[in-house]
Amino acid sequence: SPIGGPGGPPLQPPPPMTPEARQSVKNKVQAQMEYYFGQDNLIKDVYLRSRMNEEGWVAIGLLAGFRRIQSMTGDITIILEAITSSSKLEIDPQGANVRVKDNWKEWLLLNSTTGGGSPTASPGAPVPAPPLAARS
Repeated sequence: SPIGGPGGPPLQPPPPMTPEARQSVKNKVQAQMEYYFGQDNLIKDVYLRSRMNEEGWVAIGLLAGFRRIQSMTGDITIILEAITSSSKLEIDPQGANVRVKDNWKEWLLLNSTTGGGSPTASPGAPVPAPPLAARS
């Protein structure tokens, strides 16, 4: 019977992958994360920019919930490894948030409608990702 069928707990450990398969998934996730934080995407991705805090950090849990990433892996360790391997991205000391290494200040939406400067969710707090039809 399939592991973790419908209604099963989410994010069960996936069946063991070969090191080659894991590396392949990690590379795909890394490329996708670098795309999200790349200039071509950030120019038009107001949603992602609106989720940055005042230092440019975005919750990794938010990105892990994006459909494109979920279609690649539900394994947060692969996602963390992919970000760590990237020369373009960095993870905060708590391992909860990611941002573009260079020029992150360029992408802050400081005057955006984020509720009048209310503090962002504390790092590490899981942020539910709203369903976005446009993110397929």
